[in-house]
Amino acid sequence: MTIGAIILLATVQGLTEFLPISSSGHLVLAQHLLGVASPGVSLEVALHLGTLLSVIIVFFADIMGLARAAISMLLDPSNRRSKSLLPYRRLLLLLIVGSVPTGLIGFFFADTFEFLFSSPRFVGYALIGTGIILSVSSKKQGRRTLPKVTFVDALWVGLAQGLAITPGISRSGTTIAAGLWRDFDRDTATRFSFLLSLPAILGAAALKTPELLTDYAAHPLWQVIVGIAISALVGVVAIKYLVAMLKRGKLRYFAYYTLLVGTLTILFI
Repeated sequence: MTIGAIILLATVQGLTEFLPISSSGHLVLAQHLLGVASPGVSLEVALHLGTLLSVIIVFFADIMGLARAAISMLLDPSNRRSKSLLPYRRLLLLLIVGSVPTGLIGFFFADTFEFLFSSPRFVGYALIGTGIILSVSSKKQGRRTLPKVTFVDALWVGLAQGLAITPGISRSGTTIAAGLWRDFDRDTATRFSFLLSLPAILGAAALKTPELLTDYAAHPLWQVIVGIAISALVGVVAIKYLVAMLKRGKLRYFAYYTLLVGTLTILFI
């Protein structure tokens, strides 16, 4: 695989993983229209690790707080000496609860989702669904901040993330919209959505481990490093751009795009 192809794949991965336009849907359409083949398991995992790194970079303070909270829960279960970490302990539990629906949906409906990846026309309808979700959520602005998020809220957003495994349904767009409909303010909806993506991305990469063991020699180390670096860099830019757009209530611009692409897919594919 050429350096240009790797940069292209990494750029697309970094953009579509976080912008609410569905990375999986674009992958299906690219494979159908352009004959773009799968990059191979090892490079695919590398690109996902790059986007994981993007979230860690942008939300580094939260990641460190969650890490300290996890350690304190093991070393100080009674919370006598680590009361300052109590908000992060609660956030960690919320993320665990929110990850349960995603994991269950992914596990029990894996074959169904795999089948949908072979249907570009279905992706068109799903992209229209994403556009509708973004349109109706664009102007919503709740008042609830992270300390007021409940475990029911976490389950609701986690369910939205699980359903977004469907190709054409945007993970970031759907989870942010789910938070907004639970009266989250925009900053909280965005923050919770991206933090919730961490276990989802890690889980997706872990599921590829058996295949990775037989594919590890398919790509030289430099290709893997370039893939991680480019997808991470582009992912950081995409996250910050989405945050800025969301603060201005501009989700509808992404809605216009997904509605257009979905309609063209249905009409011409």
